[in-house]
Amino acid sequence: MEHLADLVDLYEYRVEDLVAGRTPKGGKKALLALRAFLAQTRLPGPLAKRFRQADARFRALRQRLEPPPPPPELPTLVPEEPEALSPPDTAPAQKALAQKVWRLWAEREAKARAKDLLSGRREELRLIHAFLQNYLDYREKEGFKRDFNLSRFTPTHPIPSLSESLLDLEDPKVAEALLLEFLDTTLRIPEDLPLPPEETKAYVRRFLNRILEWEEAYGLPPKRDLLALRRALEEARRLGAHPQEIAQLEERLKKEAQEERRRELLLEEEKRRFQVASEKVLALLNLLPTPQGETPWPKVPEPGGGEESLRTLPLAPGRVPLGPLVLTLSQVEGVWHLGLGGEDHVLEETLVIPWEDLEVWAVREGNLLHLRLEARSGLRLYELLAEGRLLALLLSPKEDYAYLRLLRALSAKLKGEFQPQGFGKELAEKFRQAPEENLQDFARKLLELTLRRLGPTDPYPPLAQVGEALALPREAQTLAEALKEYLGRRPPTRETLGGEVHLVSLTPEPLSLKVGQSVLSLRLREDALYVGQAGEVPRRLKDLLVYRLPEDVLVLAREGRRLAYLVAPNP
Repeated sequence: MEHLADLVDLYEYRVEDLVAGRTPKGGKKALLALRAFLAQTRLPGPLAKRFRQADARFRALRQRLEPPPPPPELPTLVPEEPEALSPPDTAPAQKALAQKVWRLWAEREAKARAKDLLSGRREELRLIHAFLQNYLDYREKEGFKRDFNLSRFTPTHPIPSLSESLLDLEDPKVAEALLLEFLDTTLRIPEDLPLPPEETKAYVRRFLNRILEWEEAYGLPPKRDLLALRRALEEARRLGAHPQEIAQLEERLKKEAQEERRRELLLEEEKRRFQVASEKVLALLNLLPTPQGETPWPKVPEPGGGEESLRTLPLAPGRVPLGPLVLTLSQVEGVWHLGLGGEDHVLEETLVIPWEDLEVWAVREGNLLHLRLEARSGLRLYELLAEGRLLALLLSPKEDYAYLRLLRALSAKLKGEFQPQGFGKELAEKFRQAPEENLQDFARKLLELTLRRLGPTDPYPPLAQVGEALALPREAQTLAEALKEYLGRRPPTRETLGGEVHLVSLTPEPLSLKVGQSVLSLRLREDALYVGQAGEVPRRLKDLLVYRLPEDVLVLAREGRRLAYLVAPNP
């Protein structure tokens, strides 16, 4: 009791000190601790009254000393700025444009491939027709979407005969249409089935094999029932039939057996021929865009971007430069037109405008237009450029013409005459002394010979052995990759050439090409084209020329009055 009274006295003294402006003994912290203790303690009545009175004075003093509370914060009203509109996503439209460009390219490629399929018995076209008939029929049946392995598939449409009246296989347009329908159908297989795109080729292979395993697919007579004839002959002998009747049965059985054997031989021959045709048909799937095939998707720049002969832009009236041409876009009564050379063409989803030996490709998706300039004989020019890129590697003097020596050694190895000592630096010295034009001709002939000897074989294993023998393993791997890319990109396209393709029309007047820091002159003399820089002897360009510059390598390809070129990095 006395202890509590002392604490209340102490609290009163400290409050008095605080009222008088003095710092309480022990500081404010001690005062607050004492106050908290007394407030929690059950004090007797008189002590509790004294504590409440002293505490009232303390609270009144604290309220006077504390600063007034700040005014409540009100939200600052700032006028809202309109939200910036995010640019529309053009990726779907670009993909649709790329697919339309691929379709135009596929049409041109189908026209070229159809010519090769119109000779002989046309097994490839007939097999494609059978595939389309069976696939489109099976696609409508229940269970199609779950039958990835085609275990429940039974062919119903045989391979048409060569003289099929409803299918004129001698007409090039029919062949082109078949090829295009085949490519379009196989392109849509991942949409028809929950199948990864890269599995398209394997699925088509299984489908073709199921057709080829079906004996009725070849239009041959049905299999003869020799067993019934044998039983009839045995029964006649058992019953002691007349010898003449038995002889007739034996003769009939012999003839039927001969016919059946002839049928089996014919069936084996047909299966063999169509199996070969099946591989050629499957090779056509390489024309599909990746990952279904091996053709890269066409390059479609973003709206407003592009290259000299490759542009994507929103539809708007005006002039559009494209390579050496100037196009005009106009709209009449809601219909867009693309003008070239004073002639307007209705701009539909796809449009191809020929101009001399060029073609303007225009594809439209909604409000976007994609334009590209292609050579009408572009396939040959692109093939030459692809060969030139490989020649640029072979003609590199790096490591004493390592790549050309490796190719020469590979050719010898494939022939069975490889001796490492014959492909050392002494051979490089011969290459170094040869004129550039002669060396390029030699490299082209060597490449053609080596690829013919190589055939479908993977170039890496023999090149690895040659590279090990010549102490050039890294260069051998680089050359193997270049050969595989060259062989796997047939036909080449603008996208597979690894650089921007420029197209130039040759005229009797001299032309200049600026490549990096170098300026080359092109002079057409009669039918010969000469390329060179100031102060050097011009080099003649027949159909292909690899021109080495200080920074890069210039690859030029010529066909008639059209020149195509690209710049490749130095190996």
